[in-house]
Amino acid sequence: MNLLLDIGNSRVKWALAHNDMLVETGAVRREGSPRWTDSLPSDSVDALFVASVAHDSAIEALAMHARALGVGLHVVRTSAHFGDLVNGYREPLRLGVDRWMACIGARARAPNQSTLVADVGTALTLDWIDADGAHGGGLITPGLASMRAALRATTQLRPDSQPATDTWLAQDTDTAIAAGTLRSVIALLDGAAVDLAPQRLLITGGEAHWVVERLASRWEFCPQLVIEGVALQAMHEQQSSLPNEHNQTGRGSQQASKPSE
Repeated sequence: MNLLLDIGNSRVKWALAHNDMLVETGAVRREGSPRWTDSLPSDSVDALFVASVAHDSAIEALAMHARALGVGLHVVRTSAHFGDLVNGYREPLRLGVDRWMACIGARARAPNQSTLVADVGTALTLDWIDADGAHGGGLITPGLASMRAALRATTQLRPDSQPATDTWLAQDTDTAIAAGTLRSVIALLDGAAVDLAPQRLLITGGEAHWVVERLASRWEFCPQLVIEGVALQAMHEQQSSLPNEHNQTGRGSQQASKPSE
């Protein structure tokens, strides 16, 4: 089986997959854990595929883990297109690989439908895909924890906790910060759903559970959306590397066209 990984700024999501089917999933905290790879599955792993937005040291640690298992490590990258999904960035490779993998996963979930993908984590990102598969771009803004950290860094406010609250008017600083940042995220997502009016709304990310039940529109919570994209990318790469049967038939055979990346 493939071990698929989505390395973020603080956590690592993983899944064991057979082709594009996720068999088992989990998460590991990387921040502050120098031996985080010890917590990854090791049995029945044939190859590792990873999408990472973290520092290169995370890939270096994973490469050591792969060598210890005796398997290959494949770092997936953003591409200009994947199947009928077309990257909308003017410089396609500058689109974050986590966003691109989420778009690949979203396109598989919602073929032929316009889709808005929200990833609510350390950063909150939005990506638009039209019904024909054209990625129309997106936006990036701080996530909940990042907004709260910014207040700690740039003001004298020092929240001790991050309570979940639906209130508008708080009577203490911690709750006021929690309510204000949460309302900011909710307002952005509700506004995007109304203004862009896609056929499907998909939400993922480590902080998505704080907001998904509070949104006015019906968003589909897809906690493994980035991993789903990595699974599809891995299956494509492995199928592309297989010997082409048509090329073994001798003179006169035609080479099959290579699948889109």
